[in-house]
Amino acid sequence: MKHNLEKLLYAQEFDLEIDKLIKSKKVYPGQIESWKKEIDDLKNAIDDIKGLIVENQKNRRLIEEEITAEQDALSNKKQRLLKTKTNKEYTAVQNEIEQALERIDHLETEDLELMTVFDELNPQKDELIAKHKATRSENDSKIKEIHGKFDSIESDISKLEKKRKRMLSGMEDKAMRVYNRLRKGKSGIAIATVNQIKLSCQGCFKQLPPQKVLEVRRSEKLLFCESCGRLLVWDERAKKK
Repeated sequence: MKHNLEKLLYAQEFDLEIDKLIKSKKVYPGQIESWKKEIDDLKNAIDDIKGLIVENQKNRRLIEEEITAEQDALSNKKQRLLKTKTNKEYTAVQNEIEQALERIDHLETEDLELMTVFDELNPQKDELIAKHKATRSENDSKIKEIHGKFDSIESDISKLEKKRKRMLSGMEDKAMRVYNRLRKGKSGIAIATVNQIKLSCQGCFKQLPPQKVLEVRRSEKLLFCESCGRLLVWDERAKKK
């Protein structure tokens, strides 16, 4: 039985490594998508800010055209003012001139505000472009590395399974059935070794009775932790650590 228990302990080490690889295989696509999304989000942010800059320049051109038109109209009003013949007509044209000046002043204020926004948008755009370039370079490198790891997972799993199969050659069916049943119900960890200093179960850390420890060390039969239910095994390699 001792030989079978040692084999099961090694089998668990192989199985946990295989579990880890399978889990990585499931995690990698999510990581890749996350890195791609980070790149795309920055690209979209750049496109958005470029759109704001284009809209800003378009609005400035419209305002400048309106200012020019208002200034032309103002010039005509000033010419009309010189030709007025009555106080009433003079007052009316003077009011039109004041309104035109107010409109021009308002448009020039809007233009100045748009210029200020433009001066803020350009550095933001340059900063995003630089960040996008750096992030794309870094993330593309990580994605390439992950693809390499992903491609090797199946090969690594296959190698581990072959080693596991060779190691379990001649294994008793009963012990194997117990191990497989426990693995399903114990999150993949069917075997717990004994902490040889604290004399406790390494699965749940519960103190073991001295007689139980002695029996586990003898390795003459299958023994289980009364607390966590895992199969208890004495790991001879612990003495060498």
